[in-house]
Amino acid sequence: MADTLLRGASEALDEQRLIADVGEEVNVLHIEDDRSFADLVSTFLQREHDYFNVETETHPRDGLEYLKNEDVDCVVSDYEMPEVDGLDVLERVRDEYPDMPFILFTGKGSEEIASEAISKGVTEYLQKGGGTEQYEVLANRIEQAVARYRAERQVTRGFHAIETAHDGISLLDDDGQFIYVNEAYANITGYGRDELLGSHWDVLYPDDELDRAYEEMLPEARENEWKGRTVYRRKDGDLVDVDHRLTYTTDNTLICTIADVSEAEEVRAELSLKERAMNEAPVGITITDPAQEDNPIIYANDKFVELTGYFRKDIIGRNCRFLQGVETREELRAEMREAIDNADPVTVELRNYRNDGEMFWNRVSLAPILDEGGTPDYFVGFQQDVTKRRELQERHEEWIRMMQGFGQVLAHDLQTPLDVIQGRIELAQETGVVDHLEDVEETLDRVEELTEDLADVMQTGELVSDRESVDVAELAEDVWHTLDARDASLDVDSEISDVYADERALQRMLENLLGNSLEHGEEDVTVHVGGLDDKNGFYIEDDGPGIPVDERDDVFIPGFTTKEGGTGFGMASVAQLVAAHGWRIRVRDGIDGGARFEVFDTEE
Repeated sequence: MADTLLRGASEALDEQRLIADVGEEVNVLHIEDDRSFADLVSTFLQREHDYFNVETETHPRDGLEYLKNEDVDCVVSDYEMPEVDGLDVLERVRDEYPDMPFILFTGKGSEEIASEAISKGVTEYLQKGGGTEQYEVLANRIEQAVARYRAERQVTRGFHAIETAHDGISLLDDDGQFIYVNEAYANITGYGRDELLGSHWDVLYPDDELDRAYEEMLPEARENEWKGRTVYRRKDGDLVDVDHRLTYTTDNTLICTIADVSEAEEVRAELSLKERAMNEAPVGITITDPAQEDNPIIYANDKFVELTGYFRKDIIGRNCRFLQGVETREELRAEMREAIDNADPVTVELRNYRNDGEMFWNRVSLAPILDEGGTPDYFVGFQQDVTKRRELQERHEEWIRMMQGFGQVLAHDLQTPLDVIQGRIELAQETGVVDHLEDVEETLDRVEELTEDLADVMQTGELVSDRESVDVAELAEDVWHTLDARDASLDVDSEISDVYADERALQRMLENLLGNSLEHGEEDVTVHVGGLDDKNGFYIEDDGPGIPVDERDDVFIPGFTTKEGGTGFGMASVAQLVAAHGWRIRVRDGIDGGARFEVFDTEE
């Protein structure tokens, strides 16, 4: 009976109207190993119908892979191709997509090939050649095949909806006899479906309801529609109140829908409670219908509306992809597509976009709602804004990276005063002169300052804390006297403008910059410290060997060094402290080709 109903419904469709509706868009996959010919076919097809979207794959393997991942309305395939011929492609397509339109468009034609193609379920068989008219024929065959495919799919989905509807639905002929009843209708009346088919509708009515049916209900249904409440007598003799709706089709078929009043009220109450609960839920909830084209949203709760910033009317009927954008990772999209294709649950966190264009991190969980046969009737989705958590996680990871880098550079900065302390102690031990130990006290104070810096960073997460106006010239002189300058000389411009900085952090910076000149220069290296005329900042330059141009971007990378035994963390420490102040540093040529480091405030 179901097959008869479906066939009759399909025959009743106006195919010409449907073909016109196809013009929205038709996605055609063309598998053709000759690229030049494929481009020609694509050009002619799109010239015939501008709503044709033709994707060409020159290898059958790539074509089958494309079919897995993209929406395709029709496959057009050549016959003779490398490794796999068109009949093999047809067979593989039919295994996964039994009803998809498939047109074998081949230059090699024979009755044998045509016969085998038909046996394997080809939709159309068409030979190449015959001039440009053949492309027009191909375009028309594609259009008609897609129209039939979509129409049959629409009817199948409609029939499935009728079969699984909660309300009872029946069709009666002009004589008042049942020609179709769904399962729900049979359950409400207490009859088997086979018992009702061929019976007259009056078998369900008590005597006192018959006059009303003939005098009121049927006449109004013929005029337009009748709806109201009636009483049915079930097969077991019990009476049941039903909400009832009657209407006639143009061919005088009577459509009757009923709902058990008591059950309907319970269902309405239950649905109302569930909908209220979903609308009060703290996460976005959507329900999509995979039976419809492109699996559109059919329900969205209030939180989803709030989360996305879209009006509900702009959400319903669209696929959830409308939230995706340029920063949405393709591998996460593919993971969701695969889960939906396989009716599997999936959870991903991906970048989505609100109606105003704002990006947010969306934790999306999808789960199928399966029927008794394991086919998904619907998909339910849960969406949660996890932007704050992701930002906190990113800050935490950044903190870990910063601490790792800071630990390395601080260890480097501590090494210099520790070397001084060790050297003074060794001198005192060797010479017996205790005056060497007096110099250790100042260096120990420096070690204490550095450990306090470490404590501050661990507590605040900041390399730079209290800022004040600092005399760069005076601080550079003080730092120089703590270093082992040997026969080197320092020339400081006393007119350098003060800078607004964390003095202890600036001291570490100068220790590394001046120490770098001493480390890489000769024993009599000359170092200059001065102000910048065009910027608020200062420079340190020397007449040492300088830094090659191709290495100037690398000197601030942790671990980079050109000196044997060097740690490569001195300049990394400088870069950290410069960035923490919001400054910039650049490397230029110094005196006689030496190195010059310029530090300046980017806001000036």
